[in-house]
Amino acid sequence: MRRALLTAAALLASAAAFSSSAQTAAPTLEPLWTISGFDSPESVLPTRGGYFVSNVGGEGDARDGDGWIALVGVGDGHAIARWVAGLDAPKGMALKDGKLYVSDITKLVVIDVARETIIARHDVPDSAFLNDVAVAPDGKVLVADSGKQRIYAFDGTAATPWLEDPLLRSINGLLPEKDRLVVSTMQGRLLAVDWKTKAITVLAEGLGNGDGLARLKDGTYIVSEWPGRLFHVRADGTHAVIADTRQQEQFWNDFLLVGDTLVVPNWKPGTLSAYRVRD
Repeated sequence: MRRALLTAAALLASAAAFSSSAQTAAPTLEPLWTISGFDSPESVLPTRGGYFVSNVGGEGDARDGDGWIALVGVGDGHAIARWVAGLDAPKGMALKDGKLYVSDITKLVVIDVARETIIARHDVPDSAFLNDVAVAPDGKVLVADSGKQRIYAFDGTAATPWLEDPLLRSINGLLPEKDRLVVSTMQGRLLAVDWKTKAITVLAEGLGNGDGLARLKDGTYIVSEWPGRLFHVRADGTHAVIADTRQQEQFWNDFLLVGDTLVVPNWKPGTLSAYRVRD
């Protein structure tokens, strides 16, 4: 009887291990489409019938007026319209109450979506290189400053420092969740910031020049490294590379995940690519 119980326990343990392994298996990518015609695209957001794509239009810190936002249709052959121009080097974007908030080096630009017009340019004091933008649960617009290991919060009137910490050095991507803000950095870290205490937890390291991030249905994450890799990060912090296009010089920037469709701006070679994420 004892041997039988031990055997049963071993089988259960084996099954549990197999189940755990299956749940954390790295997903695969199925290419769907690629669109060309962009100029250093950095970030993508969904909009009715298509996507907004920020185009830096030159160097990431150049105040040259060459930056623009593209509107990409998905039902008309992926036509690209030069939707709003006159920015310098737009990167991260977030939508709130009919307005598109865009980081632009040291400014937060506000675009009225219905009017297709820039309605405000807010200076962000003591900022250096603003990057990703996101909306917190309390409605504040958060902006990552890659040059100052800092996150700013914009309340509709002014942007003020929300959190600064050495762990946020080279901060890039922002992903708001119910209880925490998940952050990627170009120091290769995936971090979680508690909304209430602002305590920082290191979820993973070794992710290179981290950029875009998204949470999958099983609670694991995918994180892009802009020079051309996509990582799958498990709950225990281990990770695997599920795409590597560095040899082809295809960058992976601040992507969008809707359902099982991953849409990625490729700063180089100036394309927008879509993939189906398969478990």
